[in-house]
Amino acid sequence: MPTSRGASTTTATRSRTLPRLSAPDHYTVPSGPKFNNPLGSQAAKQAIVTHVVRTINSMPGYQVTPNTAPCPTDPALVPATIKISLYSMTSSAFANALIAAHQRCISVQLLMNNHLNADTSKAWGSLLTALGNNPKALSFTRRCTHGCRGGTSTLHSKFFLFDVNDSLTPSPTSTVRDVVMVGSSNMTSNATGIQWNDLYTTRSAQLIKQYTSVFEQMVPDVQVANPLRIFHAGIYETTFWPDVNVTPASDRQMVALRSIKCTGATGGAGINGRTLVLINMHAWHGDRGRYIADQVRKMYNQGCYIRILYSFMGHTIFNNLTKDTGSRMVARRTLFSLDGDQFADVYSHYKMIAASGNVGGDPAARVVWTGSCNFAERTNRDDEVMMRIPGRGTFGAYRDRWDFIKKTKSSPIWASYSEPSGGGRPPGPKLARGTHIAPYIDASRVQEND
Repeated sequence: MPTSRGASTTTATRSRTLPRLSAPDHYTVPSGPKFNNPLGSQAAKQAIVTHVVRTINSMPGYQVTPNTAPCPTDPALVPATIKISLYSMTSSAFANALIAAHQRCISVQLLMNNHLNADTSKAWGSLLTALGNNPKALSFTRRCTHGCRGGTSTLHSKFFLFDVNDSLTPSPTSTVRDVVMVGSSNMTSNATGIQWNDLYTTRSAQLIKQYTSVFEQMVPDVQVANPLRIFHAGIYETTFWPDVNVTPASDRQMVALRSIKCTGATGGAGINGRTLVLINMHAWHGDRGRYIADQVRKMYNQGCYIRILYSFMGHTIFNNLTKDTGSRMVARRTLFSLDGDQFADVYSHYKMIAASGNVGGDPAARVVWTGSCNFAERTNRDDEVMMRIPGRGTFGAYRDRWDFIKKTKSSPIWASYSEPSGGGRPPGPKLARGTHIAPYIDASRVQEND
């Protein structure tokens, strides 16, 4: 394990008996999406963080004491692994769970973007102290200089990988084996108390291998040739950015949208034979945002029912989407300042497309795409992830959540506010809260990465 534990050897490990495997929690990790509610109870705000922390706490490990063997350095004896990619973390509950897992001899590896450090994120600082930052150790945490796999911008992907050592935990029923989580949520106070977020969970040994291969490419923080990766595993398709050779035609989110046909929906999918498209998007602006908006407007013109929730959207894009449209087009803002100043106090952080109808040649399809990718310029240069998830139940859950957010806090009137600093965002100037300004702020000033 890392040098913070002191030296240990395989010989020393074998000279004393390792304790039995145990965990402080016994969470049955549920498959499917988890959602938080920033306007709900404390439990509702923390729903995603609680889901992740309970999964960490249910990973089997050794209870090491002075009378037992030290944590093994032989990977064959490491009881479990946790690999996480995040833009931000400020949650002490999350950091403490990872530190406790490390102390149970679990291999804990976390990569984070470089906008925060040990001073601006005390949670990450405590994790760094406990794990160190040696990428050759079994446990470590590191910040990528820019995009980890050669992007010129940002580590923005959000995924969580949990697995157990099959030789030590042979039971295939372990609920923390082959667990993959993907979505929009960081582990921050903004993610719980200001943003609407999602995190989709599934189990797949093939997905674990695919995501691990990308994570291992990220760890050295060096340029990777042809970093765009597209994987298939059972019903799932995953895309990893950056895409250094992207065009509007090859853009993977455009490919997703073009797979949707607006007529011919059958089998109870869509509405009156037409495909229903739901979009819930944090950032939608720039040249890329405009050509995606052109595609969405084209789909409306072709007969799709388009339902959009957005946070930060350029006014030109809003007009392009909504001008001279009827009831088949809905575009509602989720971005609000609740106290009358210039800062957003609630907004959606989703990066989601969902469709019911004629998708990918299936006239009765239900499909969700979710992950870390905004409809914004920098996405193709960042480390990003998007998972395609087909299925009636998953689509239904995201449709119900779309409806819930719309009813809980949304508006048909375009406006833009500044994102709050802190809570996972880069520290900014201390602006006086409580000062009212006009809500119609130039959307080009909005930072898309959060």
